Amino acid sequence: MFWSQTRRRKKLEERRQEVLDVIRYERWQFDLMQQRAGANGETVDSGITTRAAEQFSQLEQQAVAAKTIDEFDDLMEKAEGQGTLRAYLCPTKEIVNEGTLAIDVMAEWGIPKTKIETLRSIVDRKLKDADTTSARGALRAIFDEKNSWSEYTDDYEDTMRGYTVWLVCVTVGLLIVTGVGICFRLKASSVILLAVILCAGAAGSCVSVMQKMPLFDVSLSSELEAYGRRIWSRVATGTVASLVGCALLSWGILPIALQGQTFSDVVSSCSVANGAEPCTVPKLLILLAVAILFGFSERTLISAEQRVLGGDPEKKK
Repeated sequence: MFWSQTRRRKKLEERRQEVLDVIRYERWQFDLMQQRAGANGETVDSGITTRAAEQFSQLEQQAVAAKTIDEFDDLMEKAEGQGTLRAYLCPTKEIVNEGTLAIDVMAEWGIPKTKIETLRSIVDRKLKDADTTSARGALRAIFDEKNSWSEYTDDYEDTMRGYTVWLVCVTVGLLIVTGVGICFRLKASSVILLAVILCAGAAGSCVSVMQKMPLFDVSLSSELEAYGRRIWSRVATGTVASLVGCALLSWGILPIALQGQTFSDVVSSCSVANGAEPCTVPKLLILLAVAILFGFSERTLISAEQRVLGGDPEKKK
């Protein structure tokens, strides 16, 4: 209980510092834009700057007193929204450059290219508008979009990192269970062998999911929300594929032989303790490797499927 409360307090303090950093950064950005306007000889509405300074001060005070994550999230959103108002202070000659730079930064984050193209069209249609007020309004919208994607990409990386850690732990756990199963197989019934194959196939599926995770291009929010479900479905598919693949090989559908022994021979010798044919370490490794391979890629079942069901593989594609 004490450990849980300590961890919660630490998490709150870390979030508090993060929010305070964002508020101060947005305030610095706002002040910097004001200085840039003055350097270009443009007059800045003192009312806007005064109200902004008051808002940032209030937000900072509220962040110091906040006690929940929801409060911190709300304060961060308000600070970023207040910071986008610096668009109305942007020097007229720098509006296009400022908008283009913000879009270039978003492109470096790897957000969908369709979104980047849409934003660039705003530069061509709005930021170059002769009406300065309209152009600055479009620039504020681009700033707001940038803030939104900044938050999303952070959440995206955290989510993918969490999935990866979870999959690594599950993979290690499955391999440990597989090893324990092999030890018990030598003293128990051959049913244990089925559990060993299933665990090995699931481990291969987890590795396959980690390998194919989107690492460079950020996906849309709808795809990210569905990714957790897709992980479970792919692991389940790989596990079943591993079981089916091993069964078909054991049945002799693919009579592949190494050193005069087929996979069916390996399964037979390892499914009965103290059988006529000893279950050696190389045989166990072959058994696990084949199960993991089927779990890693269910596409390896295509050739076996054709032998059982018949038909042209190209037509099925």
